[in-house]
Amino acid sequence: MKARGTKGAWGPVGGWGRPWMARAALGLVLACGGGAERGVSEAPAEASLKAQQAAVVAPEPAARYELPAPRGGQDRIGQPAPAWGTMEWIGSEPLALEDLRGRVVLIRFWTDTCPFCRATAPALVEIDDELRERGVTVIGMYHPKPRGTTRSAAEAAEVRAEFGWRFPVALDTSWAMLDAFWLAHGERDATSASFVLDRQGVIRWVHPGPEFHPGGPADHEECRRDYTNLRAVLEALLAEEPAASQ
Repeated sequence: MKARGTKGAWGPVGGWGRPWMARAALGLVLACGGGAERGVSEAPAEASLKAQQAAVVAPEPAARYELPAPRGGQDRIGQPAPAWGTMEWIGSEPLALEDLRGRVVLIRFWTDTCPFCRATAPALVEIDDELRERGVTVIGMYHPKPRGTTRSAAEAAEVRAEFGWRFPVALDTSWAMLDAFWLAHGERDATSASFVLDRQGVIRWVHPGPEFHPGGPADHEECRRDYTNLRAVLEALLAEEPAASQ
């Protein structure tokens, strides 16, 4: 879906697992107007001053990039991300969605018994390491399987450490956030979905699961393509001016 003000689209992206540099051409239009009100006589100097004060500098809305199309979850794109309530957090003080405004956020729903989550774990390490300082926050939303299963924070923390994750993990033990983000909105093939939020907390891209990563066996072409697209999305949203996400 191409939004108004789009200044270009992402072209082919080469090299699995390498960062991409976003390119934006943001135009500024100076719209000038003003002058003395009709029927009012003013000295030239005063009229000139009033005209200058009335001049309006009106930049175009900042460009929003056209993002790679996701394989699924189009119904969630453009929706405000659901705010999560009180949850237990690992590796961080409790975070609220409002705390993350101004940053691009990647949320990955995962569980410890999921082989696809394990296969995706190194890609999340790479994204966190390379993009954290540039404004991306990665969050792992842990949901124990099957629904209703009890897992302790210590068990989740052990798997987090095994994966080498340094980013925060929230315990979605009741699946409340998985439902709010994903399952309550239609038939889904996987619970291990990922969501990219822009600086204003709007869902801009969805990975419907179950895995993404660079490299891998020959039959994992879709995983590599998904990873490439995810990196392009993150670069595009980092390049957008904050006003472009409003």
